[in-house]
Amino acid sequence: MRKIMIVLIVLSLPVLLCAQDRVVTLNLNKQFIGLLFKQIEEQSKYSFIYSDDVVSDTMRVSLNVTNMPVAEVLTKVLPEQRLYHQMITSRLIAIGSRKQLGKEKSIYKTTLNGKIVDIKGKGIPFASIGLFDEKVLLGGSISNETGDYQLAFNFLPNYTYRLKITSVGFKSKEIDFTYPDTLTAKQIVLGDDQLALKTVNVTGTKPLMERKTDRYIVNVEGSFLANGSNGLEVLQRSPGIWVDNNGNIKIRGNQSVMVMINDVVQRMSGNDLADYLRTLRSEDISKIEIISSPPSEFEASGSGGIIHIILKKSRRDGLVGSVNTQYRKIENRFGYGAGLSLNYKVKNLYLFGSVSAGNEKSESIASNRVTYPNQDFYSSNTDRYNNNNAAKYQFSIGYDLGKNQSLGIQTVQTGTRLNQYFNTYNKFIGAQPLSGTARSEWFRRPILSGTTINYVWKLDSLGSSFKVIGDYIYSKRKEVNNFSSMYDVPSKNSTYRNNTPNTTNVYSLQTDYTKMLKQQISIKAGLKFASTTRDNQVINENYSGGNWVLNTNLSNQFIYKEDLSMAYASIEKSWKKLSIKAGLRAEHTHMNGNSITLNKQFTRNYLGLFPSVFVNQKLDEAKGSAIYFSYSRRLQRPSFADLNPYRLQFDDYLAQIGNPDLTPEYTHKFEVGSYFWKEIAADLYYSITTDRVAQLAQPGAGNVIEYQNRNFSSSKEYGFSIYAPIKFFKWWIMNTSLAGYNLRYNLDNYQISQSTLFASLQHTVMIKNIIDLDVYGYYRSPSVNANTKSSDQFNIDAGLTKRLLNKKLQIRTYFADIFNTAREKSYTEYLGTSIDFYQKRQTRTINLSLNYTFSSGKKFNNKKIEQSNDEEKRRIGN
Repeated sequence: MRKIMIVLIVLSLPVLLCAQDRVVTLNLNKQFIGLLFKQIEEQSKYSFIYSDDVVSDTMRVSLNVTNMPVAEVLTKVLPEQRLYHQMITSRLIAIGSRKQLGKEKSIYKTTLNGKIVDIKGKGIPFASIGLFDEKVLLGGSISNETGDYQLAFNFLPNYTYRLKITSVGFKSKEIDFTYPDTLTAKQIVLGDDQLALKTVNVTGTKPLMERKTDRYIVNVEGSFLANGSNGLEVLQRSPGIWVDNNGNIKIRGNQSVMVMINDVVQRMSGNDLADYLRTLRSEDISKIEIISSPPSEFEASGSGGIIHIILKKSRRDGLVGSVNTQYRKIENRFGYGAGLSLNYKVKNLYLFGSVSAGNEKSESIASNRVTYPNQDFYSSNTDRYNNNNAAKYQFSIGYDLGKNQSLGIQTVQTGTRLNQYFNTYNKFIGAQPLSGTARSEWFRRPILSGTTINYVWKLDSLGSSFKVIGDYIYSKRKEVNNFSSMYDVPSKNSTYRNNTPNTTNVYSLQTDYTKMLKQQISIKAGLKFASTTRDNQVINENYSGGNWVLNTNLSNQFIYKEDLSMAYASIEKSWKKLSIKAGLRAEHTHMNGNSITLNKQFTRNYLGLFPSVFVNQKLDEAKGSAIYFSYSRRLQRPSFADLNPYRLQFDDYLAQIGNPDLTPEYTHKFEVGSYFWKEIAADLYYSITTDRVAQLAQPGAGNVIEYQNRNFSSSKEYGFSIYAPIKFFKWWIMNTSLAGYNLRYNLDNYQISQSTLFASLQHTVMIKNIIDLDVYGYYRSPSVNANTKSSDQFNIDAGLTKRLLNKKLQIRTYFADIFNTAREKSYTEYLGTSIDFYQKRQTRTINLSLNYTFSSGKKFNNKKIEQSNDEEKRRIGN
């Protein structure tokens, strides 16, 4: 019984706190009465409506009160100005004139009842009803879900009043009545206004870019970005995001980001992630959140920030779906894909399912030139052929337990078959020169399945909520690399294979509590626990005497266990133009690594505190100008695979080595910027990272180049970014983005420094009801990562989009890298060894896509299932 009472008291706290939202503290000295209304709005969540004819600029008030109820304040102040107040809804107050009150001896306190309907007699919800005396607003009301309304007022007998009724999509209407004859107000019919509906669709477009306290928001829906592109193209053209030819995605500088789609972290990286993002349709994307310094409610991991893609939500009761197909001509190769998604709602039950599949074939060429300290020289030329297949299905179910509670369950299954074939010509010049050919095959079969249970309880109408999320993820990956080489020196010939399977299990449980208080204050707090177990194997076998023989020196089994215990709290306060958000996150890590083969174990325990502060000051709301500042501390944990003490030999001159001694890197990030003229943005940032993790290329035994992730003492980075849209005409828009940064590494006993500039230009020409044309070009100057410097990059794309069948069918042709300029060149130098690398992929392509959408039923909101294991999925690295 005692436990039940404690639970009831805890659950009652939000209600008790809400009850205090009706008192205000005011200090005014002969100031405009409108300021009184604004201060009450800021402190109490009430909203006021009044006419300038009623509240004049000459009305001044003096008041000094502490924690006084709003009703008492208004009763004290308004009569002196011959005003009165009327409660329209629980949060809407109308201010009216008392000039007609008090002159009559007989005043009746009555309520006017009626209904607002359309031409078919169906009630119109949320219609606005205003009560006027000539042009003076006396009071008002709003119709409920069935169109019924009540309007309380001190009506005067034999006095004529006017009602003005408005509702989106209907023609406004005015009627006069003389009290107490209210028959004309009992049922008011509004006619359809198709022009009004069209106007709302056009003028309601959000600006392309918005700045919130701790993030940028790119509104894709309704903008030029939603013009028949895929997900990767949308990111390429979004301000503040950099995407190179390899599909690597970054926010400003050189630190990698975490990509989320509807709260789910995408575990893929590089080309795999890029290919997946290309399957997304821009028409399905609602907005993109760019969070360079994530607040405390996000995990502290991810030194480069977060890119969160939010897909549109279906809004119809019944069936909503889309089907799409794509074809890509890749010079002498091709690719194709198709997909289907369905949403269905039955009363309180929401169902969603999707399936997609595709295949792509492509080729690339690469060359490698290595000069060793003793002037020995190695060169290779490689032809690569890719044949990749991917399939994915997703199913989710949501159920509303009541008006304020919902339960959701989601399951996801993905499977990919990646096949790569390499033919390489090798040549070595040294004391024992040799030349020959090598062939290798690389087969990967990653599988991921996961289940999420999500419970949400909305505690009040202000936005307070309590949330519980439980997750389970299972990942399995099979990977085989077959290699054989033949040289003019037979003793150097070799044939071997690497089998590197791994399995991962992740369990996580998360709770989040949000409380909205008076005076525009919000408090957030939460707990999370995540447990991960990963089993990695490297099985190296040599082919000898007609049999495969296990190489115990290069084989290894490594089991990794990690438990994360996390807690956070944040508070945000908003004034008229100023908002401040501060948070603190604590994360404790307990990890154990066990090399079964080497019989070696290590254990680590560490606690980290991660504060964050965000300040946003609006300057001129009419021009949309603001300045902001942010600070956050972040960390980047090593991936599970990098901690494995293994050696993976790719060929006779290239190997990758694990590093169990890796420790997390920690970053302090500072940012200040300005947002002006509604859409133009500029900012400066600075970050310093300790124990920076970067991949180092260095020579090893037998002239083998070894790649290994290592910790370095520190790195510093500072830079800027500018985004400016230019609208020549309504049908011609140009978007310009310019950014630059300087990165300095401390690598062992020497420093590496590089300044990088990135510029992009995008033109969109929309010929109404005919076709849309878009052209995109970008340039990136040389950049650096650890001891590897990459050369500049440049390319231009163009696309045409045609919409048919009332815009349900979309046909798009897209020409990528028209001048075939995209290529990769890098130069690495370390301890007297230099590596010159070049690669050219088939980037010049012709793409054709068809998309068809269909729907049937009424509007509803599709349930989105949140997950709590985002960061763990990223580190799985399949």
